[in-house]
Amino acid sequence: MSEILINSTKFKNNLDLIAEHIGDKDKLALVMKDNAYGHGLQEIATLACAYGIKNIFVKNESEALKIAHLFEHITVLYGRICNDSPLNIHVSINSMDNIHSLEPSRCVELKVNTGMNRNGIPREKLQTFIEEILLKKLVLFGVFAHNGYGDVSEQSFQDAQKVFSEVKEEVLYLAEKLSFKIPRFHSLSSSGTLRSDKIEDDLVRIGIAAYGYLSNTFDIPLSKKLTPIASLWADKICEQSLKKGSKIGYGGKTVLEKDTIISTYDIGYGDGLFRINGNKPSLKTAEGYIILPVTSMDCFSCESTLERVCVFDDATSIAKLFDTIPYEVLTSLSPFIKRSVI
Repeated sequence: MSEILINSTKFKNNLDLIAEHIGDKDKLALVMKDNAYGHGLQEIATLACAYGIKNIFVKNESEALKIAHLFEHITVLYGRICNDSPLNIHVSINSMDNIHSLEPSRCVELKVNTGMNRNGIPREKLQTFIEEILLKKLVLFGVFAHNGYGDVSEQSFQDAQKVFSEVKEEVLYLAEKLSFKIPRFHSLSSSGTLRSDKIEDDLVRIGIAAYGYLSNTFDIPLSKKLTPIASLWADKICEQSLKKGSKIGYGGKTVLEKDTIISTYDIGYGDGLFRINGNKPSLKTAEGYIILPVTSMDCFSCESTLERVCVFDDATSIAKLFDTIPYEVLTSLSPFIKRSVI
């Protein structure tokens, strides 16, 4: 059966590298949205808990409920939550509707738009939102932003950080004026964290870097020390001894140039492995075997007799082939594929 192996040592090494860079392990919050970037929510949560991570960010309430017993604070980035959800599950606020749907005493984190112009409240409405949060007797646990320019070497990154610094100053002023506890502040994700010499926020949100990748378009020295933690493996279904000229798969896209033993393996595009149609450069397994087009929903063929092949131990090559990023390759992997920690 196909399987994703999660290397716990590599995961720990990545976290150690990041913790050393920021200077305080307790500032390291882990982003585990979308099934922990495809690595397996339960598996990564268990490893993160053992490491001592206290703060987690997930996509929705469904993910939060599965791991709520493991962490002190879990923030849901999108959607609403039920009123009876555990109180260590917090809600991101992007609109007034988010506030009005909540019962008193729930902790919330207010997201502010600092220039990415995707999610978050307008900066000029900061006081209005905070006053509404207090009026509803909610707890303003955090104020945060997402600097969307961490991967690029342009002034926009510094500009967004300057805006967030001004947001923090305004919140500190309002905290004194309106008598509420100073919330935690955070604005940096993986690239923004690793490119910054000094971390001035209360925590950093580490997603893809914990899993061994960074999508920076300029040199960030620490990125070279990260190691991908997941490898995708496929088991042999059967093998065929075929003659020169034999065609393989749908449409006979592959035509053998010599007598060859071909094996099929139990992963296809139905499992989230991108479809190889023969119109792009060849994709090889980690052992160097070419995955022959056209791949099927549940299997692929290659010139191998191994009982098990490693489809990839680094998603970068597949991402480049399909003009995308490792995020997409990893999050596309079916949650039905077995995940095992080694």
